[in-house]
Parts: sequence; structure tokens; C-alpha cells
Amino acid sequence: MRMIGEQIKKNELRAWLDGIAAFNGTPGEGMTREVYTGEFQAARAYVIGEMEKLGLHVREDCLGNIFGLYPGTDADAAPVWTGSHIDTVPKGGKYDGLAGVFAGLEAVAAMGRAGVRPKRSISVNVYAGEEMSRFGVCCIGSRGLSGRLSLADLKAHTDPSGLSLYDALKSFGYGPDHFDQDFPRRAPVHASLELHIEQNDKLEKAGVPVGIVTGICAPTNLICTVEGVQSHAGGTSMADRRDAYMAAAEMALLLEHLAQTSTSDYITGTVGELTLTPGAANVIPGKAVFTVDIRSVSAEDKDELVENLRAGMRAIAERRGVEVTLTPLNNDAPLRCDEHLSGVMRDQADALAIPHMDLISGPYHDSLMLGDLAPAAMIFIPCEKGISHDRAENIDDDDLVKGTAVLAETLAKIADE
Repeated sequence: MRMIGEQIKKNELRAWLDGIAAFNGTPGEGMTREVYTGEFQAARAYVIGEMEKLGLHVREDCLGNIFGLYPGTDADAAPVWTGSHIDTVPKGGKYDGLAGVFAGLEAVAAMGRAGVRPKRSISVNVYAGEEMSRFGVCCIGSRGLSGRLSLADLKAHTDPSGLSLYDALKSFGYGPDHFDQDFPRRAPVHASLELHIEQNDKLEKAGVPVGIVTGICAPTNLICTVEGVQSHAGGTSMADRRDAYMAAAEMALLLEHLAQTSTSDYITGTVGELTLTPGAANVIPGKAVFTVDIRSVSAEDKDELVENLRAGMRAIAERRGVEVTLTPLNNDAPLRCDEHLSGVMRDQADALAIPHMDLISGPYHDSLMLGDLAPAAMIFIPCEKGISHDRAENIDDDDLVKGTAVLAETLAKIADE
């Protein structure tokens, strides 16, 4: 390995990952560190402390994003960003987001040990609230930075208890009323790089330690409401039923069929939640409400699937004598990763003799939002059996070292442009 890459310390990465795992709302049941909770606050303080130990210049904004600056030689040059998130889904894993935060810290620590000071500053960032599990909106911090979030959105999004995102921010002293001052439309950023676990098993199956992400799928989320007629499970013949659930089930299978038969490079369709009313064993449901999640690396392919789904749902509803409403929640644009940055990553991996392969990311990441600010690219490392968002989520530390080495060399190269 070359100078910076050979300075990567596996034990330091492991110590950070184990250290932050102490801030967990469900010990023994996986990691629970939802955004704007006590565990999240404690984890933020831990990361800030580690940044300060490395001599980084630390600042925060009104959404709770953290920026740890490794100063370059030209203070006027736009910085290079790296980092990820520290919040988790309920009972999730130890590496989703965390691997990228600490890879960024280790990359600049290695530069310091190697005596490397690039032209551009490098900012190791912790983006607040990448997971959507609490407030129903993903990538809160990076959305704010990219201009995809407004003060009105902060007041509109609530958690299951009814607490708004705005009030949660105020309760921890973040000052959301400063939102419009903190977030100009475009921050001066030269490039954005993020390391992340793959959350799939393609790298593991191929025996390859590093993935170069060529595109990030973005979600289109909708709520489907089907209204039929509630009636007695025994007293209503099969011919006379207007069963909201059976119609919803057929619509869900239609979504699966459309995704499976699409000619898109990569597209998925998922029903993740379903609520039946009244929800009794001996009552035919009069209402069914379910979520629809469609993801693709192509905005056009997503839009086409949604239109075909609408048409098919209307036909099912008419045939079954029910009413259907499909309400959009969001329609984020996918990202094609910057080819120059991806090319530099490949070159650095080759120079380090680290095998690599190109991949599309099915899950969204903060980089999806940050691509609005600057050229963006990602590095993936394998996760065991592709498991993520679960307590069984696991990585090989040697893969993390290799991914961090590629990240560090790429950051140094890009920061000297």
C-alpha cells in the first residue's frame, strides 16, 4: 500500500465502532438510536469528542449535522466532504452509516500521520436523521443541506407520538427557527464521497472487498387506500363481497408483477405496511390502507411503473366494486454517481491492489441528496450475508480497512484538484 493507505489502523476503526455502540436504546436486541433522542445526543457528543481529539475544527447546524474540518492549505478553496450517519432504525445494526463516519475520520487521521495536507480542506460530516423510521422522512440533515427540506416541512412531519420534527429540534436546543439562515441553496462543496456497507450480498458472493457505486436508486413512496363494504364473514357470500383487503392484495401482487417484468436496469416494488379496518377475524374488511415503495436508478422507469400501477389499480377496483385512492408522499430523483470521482476511486483501488467491482445501490443514502450540491460518489464494502437493518448486521474489519484505504487515497487526490 502507498503512504496514506498503509496508515489505516484497523484497531482504531474497531474501537470507534464499539465505543459508539454503547449509546443504544435496546441493549441485547440490536441497535436503537433514532434521531433526536437521548441515545442520538450521546452518540453525537461521542463523535464530536473523537473529532476534537484528532484536531478537527468542529461545527454544527440547526438540524444537528456535524462538520469536522481537516484544514487544507487553501482556505478559500471549496472543501471535499465525506461521512455518513449515526442514527439507526429500531433494533438495527452497528455498521449502517457508522462505517462511513469512522472511515472518514480514519482517512483524515491517516493523512495526519502521513504528513499529508491537501490543497482543499476535507470535512468529515455526520448527517442527521438518514433513517426515516421516526419522522417518516429520510435524510433530514442532507435534505436540509441540499435544499430539499423547508421550515414548513419541519413543522409538518411528526413521529408516532405526534411530536413534530420542529419541536423535537427545539427540545434539544438546535434552533430550527434559524433554518433559513443555516441553509443557502448551494453550499460551496467541491465533491462528496461516502463509504457505506452494501446492504446486499453481491460483493460477498463475488469475494470482492470494494464496490464502486455507479448509481443510487431513489424512492417513490405512496399510500394506497381501498374502501369496500364491511360485512359479516359468515353471512356474506363470496359473490356478494366488496372486500377491501382482497382488492388490496391483488393490487400488491400487481405491483410485484410490474416490477418483475420491467425492463429497467434496476427497479423494486414493495408493500411494507398494511392496516385493515376494523381488523377483526370474523369481519370482512371495509377499508385497507397500505404503503407502496418503488425504487429505481431511472426516474423515467419509476414514473412509468407508477402510471401502470394506477391504471391497473383502477381496473381492479372497478371489477371488485371498491374505491381506490393512490396518494403520493414523495418522489425523489435517483442519482448517477459522478464518473470522474468513480474513476479516481477505481484508479486508487488498482494502485492499492484492492479488487473492486461496479454496483448500483438499491437503498438510498445521504449521497443521493448531496448530489444536488456537488459531484457525488460512493464506496461499498461487503456486509455478511447481505443482512442490514437487523442486529445480525456484520462486516469483516479487513474489508473496512481496504475500503477506508481507497477512500483516504481518493480524498487526498480529489482534495488536491
